[in-house]
Amino acid sequence: MSEARPVSPRKVQQALGYLAGLHGDDPSRVREVSGQLQRWRNKSSEHERAWLEAEQRWQMIHRLTPQLRGSLAPEPVNLGRRRLLRQGAGLLAVVGCSAWLGWLWQRRPQFDQVLLTEHAAPARNVLLPDGSQMVLAAESNVQVKYSNGQREVMLAHGNVFFDVAHERLRSFLVSTRLGQVQVLGTAFSVSDRGGDIQVAVTRGHVKVRGLDGETRELLAGDRVRLGEPGVPGPVEHHPQAAPNAEHWRQGWWSFTDAPLAEVIDEFNAYSNRQVRLGEGAAGLRLTGSFPSDRPDILLNALPRVLPLSLMQKGEYTWLQLR
Repeated sequence: MSEARPVSPRKVQQALGYLAGLHGDDPSRVREVSGQLQRWRNKSSEHERAWLEAEQRWQMIHRLTPQLRGSLAPEPVNLGRRRLLRQGAGLLAVVGCSAWLGWLWQRRPQFDQVLLTEHAAPARNVLLPDGSQMVLAAESNVQVKYSNGQREVMLAHGNVFFDVAHERLRSFLVSTRLGQVQVLGTAFSVSDRGGDIQVAVTRGHVKVRGLDGETRELLAGDRVRLGEPGVPGPVEHHPQAAPNAEHWRQGWWSFTDAPLAEVIDEFNAYSNRQVRLGEGAAGLRLTGSFPSDRPDILLNALPRVLPLSLMQKGEYTWLQLR
């Protein structure tokens, strides 16, 4: 019996788009999306498998959030009785300020929204209520949830650049299917195109925690990959490769010593010509800048700079080692 062909990441992204629509606030729109989804699932077995993978990814991210929150939260303060008595005056002052703190707490911006970008769409800039910014590449799917005690983004699929406003009392978390990124005020990117997840830091300091509980501390110019089943790899330092939001907004890819598998995953989010890698090609490395709105420039350059040849097989273009 032949093994089923891997599900196309683009099909999974389409399924995630339907899934996000089912979580909307407009009942009539939810019914409309439900009907569209059923027709889409019935089109082929690949669509059905993409839907099952999207559901699994969505559930993994939502389960991951409370699982890791406890391990990332600061330790509770535990003062002894004598120390409490000695600090009575200070505690009374805190109590006296409680009304003001309560008012400040209630005024923290609330937000809950699913954000989607389409295949080959230009970068989308999103300003969040606290002044943080996100830049979403094509085929990205995130849910942003702000509460009084937490700022959180759940990345279901895609590639997103974050420039996070510092808040002393609320951390900022990015949850993915393989782990979580914790920041306070920094700029970084997180990419999940279906394989390994990459985190790269432009400014500041982030903590990456895998599903296995291992953590990595990243500073500016650092990047790390989370691989299956949620294990962070070694930290790589490439200061010249730090992600730049302006490159994203202006429609440019910038790769520095990037694995070819990562490059092609990003290419496929923008091109109607879908590419697959032959045996041994995924680990080749690429450095260069290319316009994302003209992806064929990148594809045509690859055989000139790497030992590769292009070959058309059915609906896919293959990059094979020469």
